[in-house]
Amino acid sequence: MLKPRKRLVKAQLKEDKLLTFTSKAQGYIESYWKHAAIAVAAVVIIVFAVIMVQSSGKSTEAKAGLEELLARDAYSRGEMDETLRRINVILDDYPGTSTVATALMLKGRIYEQRGEFAQAEEVYNTIVRKHSNNPYIGHAAYIGLGSIEYGRGENAKAASFYKEAAMKFPDHFNAPNALVLAGESLTKISRYDEAKRMYGIVLKKYPKSRSANSARNNLAELEFMD
Repeated sequence: MLKPRKRLVKAQLKEDKLLTFTSKAQGYIESYWKHAAIAVAAVVIIVFAVIMVQSSGKSTEAKAGLEELLARDAYSRGEMDETLRRINVILDDYPGTSTVATALMLKGRIYEQRGEFAQAEEVYNTIVRKHSNNPYIGHAAYIGLGSIEYGRGENAKAASFYKEAAMKFPDHFNAPNALVLAGESLTKISRYDEAKRMYGIVLKKYPKSRSANSARNNLAELEFMD
């Protein structure tokens, strides 16, 4: 015979609901903290990884910077082979560092000073392709290319490079001189009107520069060549 079910009084009902809620809440909290702990651990790992990457990057930059200092020291002492050796260390071992552009520029100058113009031209072209966003290095590379062409007697090409150096980097301190060099190269091949235009830009945009006097004198001479 079935026993009659006991009727629960209100106090017992409240107690049962409280126990159920407490049990669910406890389970939820435990689950929450478990997931929270995992999330925090993941964040810690990410932060640690970022710090390690940044530390590694700084270390790489520091090593590349040291090689550049040693290369420049060797260059100042006239040890060109040692300079090139250290430059190649930078280019081979630290290709993504900020030192690469200046190392290439120094390499190009050494080749140019040695009369190894094909090698110098290759280096300067690499700078123009990959590092022309650096105004000082980019400008110097265009000037180097212009100088090589001028030495070959390719005055039209030389003028083009000198003009590029000035037009691409108008705020560079050597921009007015680049325009004068372009004008002088154009004068050698009797392109007087274009040469006058180069000198005119110097006088208009850089009237207080050291190159302004050269531009003014060259322009005056061209008046007798029409």
